[in-house]
Amino acid sequence: MNNLYEYIDPIVSPYEAFCCDSGTSRLPIPAHWHYYAELLYILEGTVRVTIDHVVSENPPGSVVLFPPRCVHAIGFADKRERLRYHVVKFDPEILLHVPKDGVDLKASLQSINTAACPCSFAPAQIAESNLRPLFEEIVKEYEEKAYAYSTILSADLCRIMAQLIRLWQKDGCLQAAARMHPSYELSFDRIAEYIDKHYFEELTVEKLAAMCGMSHSTFSLHFHRRYGMTCREYINATRISVAENMLLFSDHDVAFIAQEVGYSDCSYFIRCYKKWKGITPKQARRAGK
Repeated sequence: MNNLYEYIDPIVSPYEAFCCDSGTSRLPIPAHWHYYAELLYILEGTVRVTIDHVVSENPPGSVVLFPPRCVHAIGFADKRERLRYHVVKFDPEILLHVPKDGVDLKASLQSINTAACPCSFAPAQIAESNLRPLFEEIVKEYEEKAYAYSTILSADLCRIMAQLIRLWQKDGCLQAAARMHPSYELSFDRIAEYIDKHYFEELTVEKLAAMCGMSHSTFSLHFHRRYGMTCREYINATRISVAENMLLFSDHDVAFIAQEVGYSDCSYFIRCYKKWKGITPKQARRAGK
């Protein structure tokens, strides 16, 4: 089966940085998610990104943030264009914890709700922040791996995230997240991975709550707090994301894809797909060709 979860070992590789070029790299990138945060700095061409089913087109000079656990995809706005952009993936654990001014970068990043905080930043928004040299330094340091390079990477990442958080704070969209017990954090991490492996099965909230040892109401409350949607919505969103990957990267017909992602009724699948994506599966396939 197709899965969205991308495993990255934080011990072996707490970060990764490189320049992606459509002339030599595989594009588009199918929808996926991971526990790392990911940053893009667009150098050339207009990059179309999808973050939790919200699509944006990002011209040169833009910055895009994919927060931990969000489902995201990367592609072309115009297939005739060459795309070049810096990519930085990192484990949020390397960010600072509660410095003197009270801003906890790690907690802020982990609590980002992509529905409330826009994660695509236009060139005009970040012009004064001068972030491009920081991205270039991160990529250079990661490639060369000179002595103490990880210290420089961490410092540059903190500076970038601090600038983005300032923009959210200025726009009034950054809200303090309610604290969640660490054991709940681990439980919901496991549930997200379980859904990713079993999305094509009949999944009930009661079953998932029991796996966490929680009541239905407690599970539902904390799930919504963690993911910004109900558990049922999350399951449907996962199915639709997998279906989109199959539409764009396989030749299977719509009825087959509907069955593969857990919808026994193809008509219902088409309605769900249009609800999440705004277009039908056939329209999505034509647009992706």
